[in-house]
Amino acid sequence: MAEINIKLNLEKEKLEKAIINLEKVCKSDIYDKRIKIDATIQRFEYTIELFWKYLKRILEINGRDINLPKAILQESYQNALISNEKIWLDMLRDRNQTSHTYNEQLADSIFHRITNIYTTEIRKVFDYLSNKDWR
Repeated sequence: MAEINIKLNLEKEKLEKAIINLEKVCKSDIYDKRIKIDATIQRFEYTIELFWKYLKRILEINGRDINLPKAILQESYQNALISNEKIWLDMLRDRNQTSHTYNEQLADSIFHRITNIYTTEIRKVFDYLSNKDWR
């Protein structure tokens, strides 16, 4: 159990840095809009990857052994780790779409969701989870 808590803390630290970097790029004043969109999407992909792994570790501490990201998000919703299952499943879908293909129109709509919906939700859930004791 101690090893799982150490891993959880390490994942939490990586995740927090990723969230901070995602928030920075969303607020940045990068000159070239295309570069900002691409950078934001890349940081979003990385953040979502770390987030579902963080949720996986919390579920493991609570006796749940789930490996697939979608199942982890669904189980996290059922266990009140996240409060809006639809947004998190939308984030996962958008993450999967951006990592497998690049289409500017799709990138623009996902960028809009990242900056207007997703980053706020990510921060809210991270702050909520950070205030819990998972031992």
